[in-house]
Order: sequence, then C-alpha cells, then structure tokens
Amino acid sequence: MDIPSSRPAVGTISTGRPDTVQYREAVRTELPRAQRVTQPPSNAAGTSVDDRRPGDFAARDERILADRRARVERIADTIRESLQRRIEKDDAAGLLVYRTVDKETGEVVRQFPEEMVLKLRAYAREMARKEESEAADTQRVERVA
Repeated sequence: MDIPSSRPAVGTISTGRPDTVQYREAVRTELPRAQRVTQPPSNAAGTSVDDRRPGDFAARDERILADRRARVERIADTIRESLQRRIEKDDAAGLLVYRTVDKETGEVVRQFPEEMVLKLRAYAREMARKEESEAADTQRVERVA
C-alpha cells in the first residue's frame, strides 16, 4: 500500500526542483534596475524593534493619550459628584439596602439587593408570620378544649 509522504523514501536520491519550462506566451516579469523595489539600508547602530513612530509623532501620540486620560478622569469625577450612596433598612424584607442615587433627579442608579429580591423576601417573611400565628391559634384552641 502506498502512503503519500512529504519525506523522500529511505535510500532515494532527491534531485531537487525540476527546471521550469519556458512557454512562448510567458511575459517577462523582471523590471529594469531603476524600477526595482529594494529594501532600505538598515542602521546597525540605531536599529530598534519598537513599532511606534519615531520622533515628534510618538511625542504627539503620548500627549493625545494623556489628554484623553485626563478628560476621562474629569468625566468620572463629574459622575461621582452627581451620585449619592445610601444605606437604608427595608423593614418589610428585614435587609439592608445599598443604593446609588442621582442627586439631581433622585433616581436610583444601582441597588443591592434588587427590588425583586426585596419583594420576595418580604413575601416570605409575611408567609412565615402567618404560619406562626396560625400555629399559635391552633395551640390556643387545643388548650381551651
């Protein structure tokens, strides 16, 4: 069974690449020396692997980046100043509620635990109270009888 392989079989001699056949319709692809593209000479002393642009461009990019960071910090400070953090106790649920509120509008931006969790907890507490009161009522009836 023949298995195709990229390696030559043991004991065979590799002759290398076969010569290319020239066709009559082929187009010449070599350019004259004046039109050839060559690699620019490299500075052995000043060779750098740094991908950043040299000189003024790198400094300008650093200034732009620093300006953007400062602008983002100013925006973040403005947002922090317009928000207020509150810790309140929800009596129905029996939990502490952490809220972040917009000072201007009074709108709750973030809350932990969420409103749904508070409602479920309040419902569960109320159901537990009803069961306790019903159990206490049945015990009173038994004692009277």
